Amino acid sequence: MKQLTGFIPVAALPESTPASAKQRLIETIEWFYKEGAATETNLKLLTAIVESILCSEESYTRFLRCGFDAAIEFFDTNSQNWEFEESMSSPHNPRNWDEYKQLQH
Repeated sequence: MKQLTGFIPVAALPESTPASAKQRLIETIEWFYKEGAATETNLKLLTAIVESILCSEESYTRFLRCGFDAAIEFFDTNSQNWEFEESMSSPHNPRNWDEYKQLQH
């Protein structure tokens, strides 16, 4: 699919636990370094995000909305060659995640 769209396909995501979430964050930071995206600004932003979501419920809600917008855009781009039904029912589609559904209500 990368050859068709220029994007990496959505990978299967493991079940989320506190330990796996921490490991994925570490892996994401390592990936930033590997891809050359671990700039001082990006790492400061990542730190600010983590600090802000611990600060208040309003900050956390804004973080979720922004994150879901980015996740939906990324998913839509990467699944553009999928069948419509497959895309809409995919567990990788952020619109199907319980947290997204709760945020919409």
